[in-house]
Amino acid sequence: MNVWVIGASRGIGLGLVERYLAQGAQVLALVRAPNAALDALMATAKGRLRVVTGDLCDPDLGTRLLEELRPGSLDRLIVNAGIMGPAEEDGQWATAAELGELFLTNAVAPLRLLDVLAPRMAAEGVMACLSSQMGSVSLARSAEMPLYGASKAALNSLLQSWVAGRQPPCAVLALHPGWVRTELGGASAPVEVADSVAGLVATIEARVGQSGSAFLDYQGQALPW
Repeated sequence: MNVWVIGASRGIGLGLVERYLAQGAQVLALVRAPNAALDALMATAKGRLRVVTGDLCDPDLGTRLLEELRPGSLDRLIVNAGIMGPAEEDGQWATAAELGELFLTNAVAPLRLLDVLAPRMAAEGVMACLSSQMGSVSLARSAEMPLYGASKAALNSLLQSWVAGRQPPCAVLALHPGWVRTELGGASAPVEVADSVAGLVATIEARVGQSGSAFLDYQGQALPW
């Protein structure tokens, strides 16, 4: 099984790499720069882990990654890379550059990558983007981080529109990983990385053989868009 994790240097992304390696998968980890944790995994992965450097916002990333795909198809594509956005969360003083970087990174770039790689996905594959419950307009849980929530709502909307237009044969998921104790989530977050990763992998694998889009949390529960 070929698994690609986009944004794999730490936290949830690194945990996903570890989990799929433990399950015997061939894994490609995309990072901005290699690190000691991935070097250690490569030393024990017996050739099943490739670390590729790149930036999710690079418009040529998808084309370059296609050159990394060995003969056959891609079974799992997980886009984990994302940013918190400007410190000025209400948006009144955020610069155009900060807002552009936030929405490009969290919403537009993931869909651009999906669009390029979709033709190489296995019919029973899964494409997943890490979203957030703060991206749910119905739940309205982004009052303290409205710009971040809006960027994830944009991701969810673009995913739905892309699936409706492209109708890929594989499942396409927006996934809420929980409030996870990472550098992004903070030390007070209640969910351990290992628990989030285990749930995310189980949720992804449960959608194998299905099509269409879904917005799910790491425990496999449907969330309102």
